[in-house]
Amino acid sequence: MKCDRELAHHVGAALRHLREQQELAQYMLADLAGITKAMLSGYETGRQCPSLLTLLKLLAALGLSWQDFGRVLQAHAEAA
Repeated sequence: MKCDRELAHHVGAALRHLREQQELAQYMLADLAGITKAMLSGYETGRQCPSLLTLLKLLAALGLSWQDFGRVLQAHAEAA
């Protein structure tokens, strides 16, 4: 997914929040989603933005829908 720095920051913050809410370590979620821990770290810190396919894999690994993610993403964007 092509995104600017601000969007990458909000996507990363939302992913980190959801992962921590489920008490998963980065390596655990990365393994469940079939990506590397380094990739997940890059997403969570806003250095990189996941492709839509990767985001779908992460949401599936977390057992969440697009709507769930959208609500968390919006909350993080509004709080900033």
